[in-house]
Amino acid sequence: MQQSEQTDPLGAPRKVPTAKDFPATGPFSLAAPGPRFGARALDLSVIALPVLVVIALTAKTIDGQLQLDVPNWLLPAALAFGVLYDFLFTFFAQRTLGKMIFGLKVVRYVDGTRPTATQSGLRSLLPWSPLALPLGPFGFGAVLLVFGTGIGGELHRGWPDVVGGTLVISTR
Repeated sequence: MQQSEQTDPLGAPRKVPTAKDFPATGPFSLAAPGPRFGARALDLSVIALPVLVVIALTAKTIDGQLQLDVPNWLLPAALAFGVLYDFLFTFFAQRTLGKMIFGLKVVRYVDGTRPTATQSGLRSLLPWSPLALPLGPFGFGAVLLVFGTGIGGELHRGWPDVVGGTLVISTR
């Protein structure tokens, strides 16, 4: 693979990392798809729990039939919670709760340091953006599709990583 060059803000050449620049296993290795999937599944569970609680609390039984009376504010609130959860944990801790448990960390792609607020924000907004579109139930599938893009590629960088200029590495 050909090494690509970028420049830093002062114009000095900077090498963009490739898979060969990372150890095969252990700390600072590229996060494998399995742990990334496990971490994301745990994070989605954390985000879904309050939504399910609200649905359970607003459900009614009418003539022996369960009726769901989902509040109109629930989807926008879930969207905001998902974005804030990802942004705050990525920006301040470089990892979500799922990534903490699975030993993963989010770093800047070009130099391995802490992502900026802009990078964390872009990385957090992209996966949840399909819920803002009129896709109905397909919106949730689109969210999962965007999260799933981190499975392939040499560096396992999904669309959120590409847009945010980040990379996920292992800490153990």
